Amino acid sequence: MVLRIPLRRSASFTPDHQPLMEMSNPTTLKMEANVLVLGADSVGKSALTVRFLTRRFIGEYGDMEFIYSHSLAMEGREIHVHIWDIPCSQDRVDESSAKEKRVQWADGFILVYSICDRASFNVLRPKVQVIKAAKEALSQEKVPIVIVGNKRDLHHRRVVSSEEGRLLALSMDCEFYEVSAAEAYHGALMVFQGLAERICEAKLALKKGTGIRSIVKSMSAVFARKRTDSL
Repeated sequence: MVLRIPLRRSASFTPDHQPLMEMSNPTTLKMEANVLVLGADSVGKSALTVRFLTRRFIGEYGDMEFIYSHSLAMEGREIHVHIWDIPCSQDRVDESSAKEKRVQWADGFILVYSICDRASFNVLRPKVQVIKAAKEALSQEKVPIVIVGNKRDLHHRRVVSSEEGRLLALSMDCEFYEVSAAEAYHGALMVFQGLAERICEAKLALKKGTGIRSIVKSMSAVFARKRTDSL
């Protein structure tokens, strides 16, 4: 991973394994995916991110702001994923303009809550509403958002049921996963790979729609000129 954007407080980790598919095939479709990771304090969003990037679990991070880059190879695509991990305390103090810039930068979003913390779950609905209002106003395509319930291994401390998380995601038209960043790598992989795939699908759909609209606009202009010439 390489730090790609200057931040006030930043750091990067070097994984002890190579990213998937560093050597690309000339015929591989290359795409970029910007991912914003949000969540309340101590929900494990940084642990989830680093578990995906390095396969390792690190429990403590402090109040740090990170941005990482990572490569994924999926179904003939090489996806360069840029992940911005914002501490909750930083998100609270930042001006609305800074928050808006982060939302506009992102192609997709991961909103993490702890199944042991009801308050961290309750703040997700308004966050999703803000993201959708900002992003979908600029495009007719659905913005890719994943809601993640973390700390599944702490089932004895659970206060948010799996069904509640699933119903929230369904009502907000988001994807849903419940994982344990502490226990396994596979859950983190599913979250990030699934989101990256949906971002690519959204970009391709938008590009296709833009192409069709351009053709229609050009044809309309041609017919308009012909009508003018015939007058």
